[in-house]
Amino acid sequence: MSDNLKWKAGLLSSSMPLELEASRTLVSKGFAVSSNYKYDQNESGFINDFSVDIHAKAYTPFSGSQKKGATAQLELLIECRQRHPKTAWLFMPDANMSDSSPVTRGNTIRMVDKFSSYIIESNAGAVFDEKMPVCQKGIEIDMEDGEADESAIRQGVDRLQNALPHLLTENVLAYIEANPAENIPFLFCPIFLTNVRLLVMNRDTGIEQIEACSDIHEIASEVTYLMMKTDYNSDFKSRCVNEIRRLEELHTSEEAMIVERKRAAYYESPFNLPFTIIDALIAADRYYMNAFFTQFVICSHSHFPDFVETVKDTVESALETRKYLGFKC
Repeated sequence: MSDNLKWKAGLLSSSMPLELEASRTLVSKGFAVSSNYKYDQNESGFINDFSVDIHAKAYTPFSGSQKKGATAQLELLIECRQRHPKTAWLFMPDANMSDSSPVTRGNTIRMVDKFSSYIIESNAGAVFDEKMPVCQKGIEIDMEDGEADESAIRQGVDRLQNALPHLLTENVLAYIEANPAENIPFLFCPIFLTNVRLLVMNRDTGIEQIEACSDIHEIASEVTYLMMKTDYNSDFKSRCVNEIRRLEELHTSEEAMIVERKRAAYYESPFNLPFTIIDALIAADRYYMNAFFTQFVICSHSHFPDFVETVKDTVESALETRKYLGFKC
């Protein structure tokens, strides 16, 4: 490449063009978008300014774009990675049987109704998850020189994961003390968007099959998007607890107590009550940490418009089950 065109390679590798394309797609589908969703990450005693590339927000019904009269709020957090086109991302499928998988079906789009005066059926998003292969690990492979690296995928997912506690906390604080009619469920989905091919290894692939094959498609299938399940480490757990502690003040809020009593009148156990969830997250309870912070979508940018439509269709279908808890408290 001539020196006067090196700027082009630099611009493409920055992922900015990918961000712009994704933002245009989201705006065309009724979302308001902003760049660099900020969250604080505490490392070695210092507060650093970290961000996710795109924060998109829309309100249902999607035919309108205003918060007034909305039935739910949907947010997409999107991290973008432009990679060299000669590379591909290869993922290892979840080897577990469905009944022993660590994945919670229906939870990739988090439908957070627990802090509102409304409920959504718990399995309302299950169909969305069932359409995707489930994976637990991914590597980037240079299809020409054979180099393999886990860091690009791991770092992008980590960045999304680290932003989620702040997103959750901000929404709880914004809605639980709102007027009951305006205290609507909020939904969110973290997405890792890339320009390269996504491949998932066949479940029966072994070392012998890999050694014998002459083409990667003999041992893997190309997909448009997939679900990735990832655990969290002790650093994330500490940062999450510090963020969620901001919700402790709600224990003295009369508005939050009204929601607590409404939900207690509906459910027979405290499992789905706001204060139970807040206290469990502050204690880093594994069930709730997994529920909110460990499932992600990896998506090919060429199929991103269709993916967004699938998300919207899933949300609209789920909200058909929405029920108002109109009990007197």
